[in-house]
Amino acid sequence: MTNDLIKVDRVRSAGEAVAFEKLGADLLGVDLTPDPRFDDGREISVEQAVGIDQALERATLVPRLDLVDEPDRILRIAQALHARMVQSSRPTVPPAGVRAALSDAGIGIVYGGIEIAHDDDPGWVFSGYTDEQDLAVSFFQADVLPEYRDSWTFLRDRAPEYDDEFQIADLDSLATERPLVVGLDFTAENVREILGALPHVRGLVLTLADHARRGGVRFHSYLDTLDTLQALRG
Repeated sequence: MTNDLIKVDRVRSAGEAVAFEKLGADLLGVDLTPDPRFDDGREISVEQAVGIDQALERATLVPRLDLVDEPDRILRIAQALHARMVQSSRPTVPPAGVRAALSDAGIGIVYGGIEIAHDDDPGWVFSGYTDEQDLAVSFFQADVLPEYRDSWTFLRDRAPEYDDEFQIADLDSLATERPLVVGLDFTAENVREILGALPHVRGLVLTLADHARRGGVRFHSYLDTLDTLQALRG
């Protein structure tokens, strides 16, 4: 497979990070600021993130933090973690000065917070980014049909019955326009099928959590994530 990038978000310890790295994870997201969707103690400090970084041999950290901040502070954090990219905690484009400073330092931005609903027009998915120049983007990260527990089954079996529903082909087409990683209801049973049907996506993302503050939020337990990555590894 060429769409084999693996990103696991909300890692909170060196033990978790090393376990995911051994199963092929390339990027490990760490929350340096609270995620309002969850309340489960997965936010960590910069010092804790440094400890995780020191335990890794190959994978790299992607710190999720507020990018509406002083560029120098953002750069200090990213460089302390040897991060090749950072992720904004806000669903907005960071200020031009921040983007320029990161770009000059060779650090890209992951644009997350994108959610694709079953009735979304594919043309609107990236509409918030079309008017911006010099995004310094590493890739976009979209959670697909998080309102459904069985989002892949819906896309595969039910969406084709309705022309106005978002389709698998729409998702793969979006990945030909911009670098894209996707979140779906990945399991050990379906992960290979999903990636096989989406040849143009860069890879998958799994978000660790034990529970969410509200409905319509997708997350994966630590053990389920290990099982999924083991199945993908084969």
